Amino acid sequence: MVCLADSAVQGRLDLAVIGANARRATEDSTAVGYIGEPDPAASRFSRPILESAGIAQLSGLSGRTAMAKLLGAIREAGSSGSLRESVRDSLGA
Repeated sequence: MVCLADSAVQGRLDLAVIGANARRATEDSTAVGYIGEPDPAASRFSRPILESAGIAQLSGLSGRTAMAKLLGAIREAGSSGSLRESVRDSLGA
């Protein structure tokens, strides 16, 4: 797990931070999921970046719920094929 910069500055979304966070995930070959911002508007900006790399995004959930779903998808994936792809398929992302 890697925690990235907060995408809200003084209550407003910082699109540069949202994009930078998503790009950092795509550049990490070990990234299998992205627990995004709880704000749906923020997720609209990060989703295309993550989709281009095949990374599942969990957003609009509490951090606890998103982490539980992500860990469940990792457990279900087992050791067959690409973990990133298996997680994405398991989460329906």
